[in-house]
Amino acid sequence: MKLYFDLLQFKGDNLGNIRDTHIKSVAKELVKKYPTQFKFDDFQHNKEKVDEFAETHSKLMRNKIAGYITRYLASRHKRKISLPISE
Repeated sequence: MKLYFDLLQFKGDNLGNIRDTHIKSVAKELVKKYPTQFKFDDFQHNKEKVDEFAETHSKLMRNKIAGYITRYLASRHKRKISLPISE
């Protein structure tokens, strides 16, 4: 079953790494719903999975969501590694 996301809040005029809240919410929802399906270091894999699990209207939207998922998971992975080991 594919999830359907409306583009009403999507605006392509962002600068830098600032993402629309819509892209962030869609990406976090996908990661929450399918936690084992995405990888923290493979954008191409995540792009295919976003295409599989979500119905997007454009390649740009799909790529922005997949890119945010990759960065989001990489930061979570980095945080796990950098935590001090307690005895």
